[in-house]
Amino acid sequence: MNDVTDEEIVRAVRGIVAMEASREALAARVTALRTATAAEELAGRDRCGTAMADADTRILLESIDVLDRLGMTAAAMACSHVAQQEGILPPP
Repeated sequence: MNDVTDEEIVRAVRGIVAMEASREALAARVTALRTATAAEELAGRDRCGTAMADADTRILLESIDVLDRLGMTAAAMACSHVAQQEGILPPP
C-alpha cells in the first residue's frame, strides 16, 4: 500500500466531489431544458449535455488516478475497465 497521508486522501476526495457537483449542476440544466423547443434553448441543452459528458470522462479518469495513488488497485482497475469499454482508454 502507498504511504498516503490523511490530508492527501481528503484533498483527492474533495477534488472528485467538486467535479461531481459541477456535473450535477449540468445535469440539472439539461433536465430543465428537456422539453425545450426554442433554438437557443436547444443549443444550450446540447452544450450542457456535451459538457456533462466531458465531465463524466474527467471524473472517471481522475477516479482511476486517485484510486491508484491511494493504493486501491482493484478499484482503479475496475474503473479502467469501464473506461476501456466506453472507448475512453485504449484496450490493454
